[in-house]
Amino acid sequence: MPLFVRGLASIILFICNFGVFAQDYPNKPVKLVVASAPGGPVDFATRSIGQKLSELWRQPVVIENKAGASEMIGSEYVAKSPADGYTLLAISLNPLTINPAVFSNLPYDPLKSFASIASITTTPMAFVANPMAPFNNVKDMVAESKRRPGGLSWSTPGLATGNHISGEWFASETGAKMVHIPYKGGPAGVNAVIAGEVSFGVVAFVQALPFVKAGAVKILGVTSEKRSPLAPDWPTIAEVSIPGFDAQVRSAIFAPAATPKQVINKINADVNQILRSTEMRDKLATLGAEPLISSPQELDATVVRIKAQMAKIVGEAKITVE
Repeated sequence: MPLFVRGLASIILFICNFGVFAQDYPNKPVKLVVASAPGGPVDFATRSIGQKLSELWRQPVVIENKAGASEMIGSEYVAKSPADGYTLLAISLNPLTINPAVFSNLPYDPLKSFASIASITTTPMAFVANPMAPFNNVKDMVAESKRRPGGLSWSTPGLATGNHISGEWFASETGAKMVHIPYKGGPAGVNAVIAGEVSFGVVAFVQALPFVKAGAVKILGVTSEKRSPLAPDWPTIAEVSIPGFDAQVRSAIFAPAATPKQVINKINADVNQILRSTEMRDKLATLGAEPLISSPQELDATVVRIKAQMAKIVGEAKITVE
């Protein structure tokens, strides 16, 4: 048999086997690594989706938390796993968008180590203030900061968090003059607002809501570009101050780079099917989150866009992590 014929036969055989592999996927348990701590919003959403995938695939979807180092431990683990679709990663987008801007050495390439599968959720944050603060919206807060440069302080859950970068973006766009005070975690940041230790805080909307209902804080603006169905009564920063401002926390599922496209597309279709259900929408609403439907290509574009945006904000604000 001529060499070129044997080569062609090998290619055809590979394509046939590859198609059978994708069609047969999954035929054994799938590990879904969550790079954040148990009980958090990404973990909750991932476990809910994993349960439904198990039912749909008739195969166990095992959730394994590998938290730490700003989600880099779990991300590195999956980046170095076999690209066969049986080890997947659930993260906020921070390891691929914020971490490259604030850490000098990453144990993975944010754009080359992973294959995008599907978005999961989007969760707004909120700018909140003590009820006694002398401003009721972000415009008045900016004016107050300019009257007293450095006189306003604001809290976040920590340095280089999405909350911190959102606040710096806001300050850069509005020219607000204020002092950032990082706390250790979201509860500490919102408690600082309640206690009057800071002028305002940038907190997860779901964390703020119980305190808003109790009258302990007031919302100045929500960070989603459009009003969320979960927060229809409060204006967004985009509509009252900065057009196009959209600083939500997004989460998504990825696989190791070179995972077969047929497998990627199957997981994407199944995850999106689950996210479209009323049951999942209601579950996610308890987190203050909304399901986010996307194709792998759309998720790719989102990561590239936000990564560039984060690099610009971090550079201008000179944010560093020791």
